[in-house]
Amino acid sequence: MSGNPGNPSDLNELRDIIRQAQSLGAPYPQDPAARITVGRDGKIYRGDQAGDEPVSKVHHGTFAAPSRRAERRLAEDQRFARTHMPEGTVYIDEPDVRGWAYSIVTELDERYTLFAFFDGREYRVKLVEPALEQLVRRNVVSAHDGHLYPDGTICLSEARGAGQPTLEEAYSKSVLWALGMGFVRNGYRFPFAAEGPFAAEGR
Repeated sequence: MSGNPGNPSDLNELRDIIRQAQSLGAPYPQDPAARITVGRDGKIYRGDQAGDEPVSKVHHGTFAAPSRRAERRLAEDQRFARTHMPEGTVYIDEPDVRGWAYSIVTELDERYTLFAFFDGREYRVKLVEPALEQLVRRNVVSAHDGHLYPDGTICLSEARGAGQPTLEEAYSKSVLWALGMGFVRNGYRFPFAAEGPFAAEGR
């Protein structure tokens, strides 16, 4: 960090400015000496940079951290996955991908690999294998008939693209979907939906 006038002299000074604002509950301090800004050159300044150069205000509040509610939900989901989901279920924890990957074999002896995740509001499930979403993209199977969107997301409820309120319900309904999809792949209507009879297409 440079020592130019208006720049915090070191990281300790920058830390103190931020922490002072947080302790006062002031995300946007009024006193220029008690706030920082960022210039278009990417440099951090204390107060407003002199001259005509535009600066961006900085929210001095605490960086986001997992809430206790989110931590409790994750702990409950981990217990459920450990005791109720298939052996070999893996929790994937990557910056942009967090959820459970699991594989099942249906009563039709078909294997499916699925991925369940919480999107901030509900639990959704995506099909990993087999890549049946390609059938939807090519209009071999309609999204309506297969309850599967072109991006591989399974439709688990009446609302478009909606999931289920818990990991338990998302998992159990994804198993039911996989069995129903097996019938669709063999030329029958999806058997677990009210809109169509359990009969072969065209009969």
